[in-house]
Amino acid sequence: MTYDLKIVDDYIKAIDFYNFQDFCDRLLLTLYPADYTPVRAGGRNGDMKNDGYCYLSRLFFQAHATRGESSSATKKKIKEDLIGCQDKWDDVKEFIYITNDTLLGEVENFVDNLRTEFPDIIIRTWSQKVLIEKIRGLTIEDVEHIIDRKLIPESSISYDNLFTTKYLVTENFNFIKEVSIRELENFPFDNALILDNDVLKFTRELLKNQNYRNEEFERRTKVKLENYHNTFPDSKVFPKTEDEYQWKYHERTPTTKEIQKTIKKDCITDYLLKNEIPSSKIAKIFTCYEGACAGDEKFIENYLLRPLWAQYLIIKNISNEIIKLNTIEVLKHSGILYSSSEIKKIDKIKLPKLTIEPNQNIIVPLGIFLDDFKKSEKQCETNVSNSTTREQYQSLNLGSIEPSKVIEFIGPSIIPLNISILKKEIEKNIGIHPFDFDKLYWVDRHWGYGSCPHLFFNLSTYPKYQGEIFDIQPKKVKLEKIKVPIGINEITIAELEKEITYINFININERIVFQNISLAEGEYISFDVDQEDILTIEGYYHIVSDSVRSLSKLAKMRIIEEFKKSKSSKGGAKV
Repeated sequence: MTYDLKIVDDYIKAIDFYNFQDFCDRLLLTLYPADYTPVRAGGRNGDMKNDGYCYLSRLFFQAHATRGESSSATKKKIKEDLIGCQDKWDDVKEFIYITNDTLLGEVENFVDNLRTEFPDIIIRTWSQKVLIEKIRGLTIEDVEHIIDRKLIPESSISYDNLFTTKYLVTENFNFIKEVSIRELENFPFDNALILDNDVLKFTRELLKNQNYRNEEFERRTKVKLENYHNTFPDSKVFPKTEDEYQWKYHERTPTTKEIQKTIKKDCITDYLLKNEIPSSKIAKIFTCYEGACAGDEKFIENYLLRPLWAQYLIIKNISNEIIKLNTIEVLKHSGILYSSSEIKKIDKIKLPKLTIEPNQNIIVPLGIFLDDFKKSEKQCETNVSNSTTREQYQSLNLGSIEPSKVIEFIGPSIIPLNISILKKEIEKNIGIHPFDFDKLYWVDRHWGYGSCPHLFFNLSTYPKYQGEIFDIQPKKVKLEKIKVPIGINEITIAELEKEITYINFININERIVFQNISLAEGEYISFDVDQEDILTIEGYYHIVSDSVRSLSKLAKMRIIEEFKKSKSSKGGAKV
């Protein structure tokens, strides 16, 4: 079986901090099976500036995913790791810095100067292009092991070896907007044309005055926490958490007037309000406190909107000859807000006589719909590809989605039943497999994001989130003082966003136990404590992404919950 090397290249460029060192370990164990030894951070000495080494040939590796990082941060990291490795290890013959990006000329020039400064050590950098060359000659089995996934053929249904069909969905507003105006530069399936049907025209008109969409809006309230339920007796009260940061205190449905006053310039909200949709189907409020990095820690109301999704059918010509679309038989419906069960009127749509070349994809927009406030849950089976747009990171995934209880379509929508094609002017009518949430593709995108490092108290191995530290402006040094509660035996400081945390020192009971620690995205330090120890921690954080936005409250909560699960299952520490 052959495979497209671009899949591996996209995977390397998009791999995150959580997984990059594991990827490098698998690669190096394959390249140096009798020599390479992985190294993990632990205890008070961390990893001793060595992510893994060949103990016979004395090659020392540092793995660091630098995509989106500033040149100054990368240069600082390389020199610190080089000096630390030389100081802590004997007979260092080669120091190899592995990254998932092509380093800028400024960084490579800096590395070249280091070769003069450290003439006794061979210093190399392995960018993603070098990694691709290392992987190129390996067997498919080795490649699958290194990237930890199967290089499988695409999942679609084939019809008489003429064409395949598959379904694609997305909840990314930017992607939906691009497709609606027929900008297909970032569409995940190559050589695509799009059918400009009623669904696409409606979507284009609806979204025409908006390029980005926020699903959360914060509003300060004059009502105090202790008086909120009395003021809004219909609000749901969440029980107080005693030993962990509390994300939500109340939940309620806003009035239409509250929505009009708070939600400005959102095309979906405007459309629903204009058509007199009840406020319970438009927005929900939960109360919380502002994060110190994003505000003044005031008590606020957070307005949550329903996510917008789009649904597409992808038809691909897999024959060696040109085919033409003729008609498509569908169920259709159009309305303000309605369920899929109302899509039941049969129609046959005449298609433009598009010439479909071999290996060409045709996109058929099927509809746009609103999810429930509690989002549908995705279960990724395969990460198919990763790429970057001008401003965001994009991934194409294959798997299943557990749909929420309330999914409602907006405007026109269709369910494809049969398609008629012409091959050499001979008509063929073929049924199309139904849409299924259990097997489909979806596109995800996300921004670079930045905030503050996060503090956890660990009871046995389970981390309890306590909030952010160094929670002032980036690059501003702050001193934190913490008294360890009864029952806590370990502290974790984690960097979970696109920034670098610099810890100048950590004191336990006025004794310095750590100094000069840096944590990039996905890295953390854990250390043992005794109850009632007094900690002083001094440091700051620096945002490294050029295209950065603050995470919404719920998005931050999801990242932290994911880290807690990972930390409690894996244990250990990475510095």
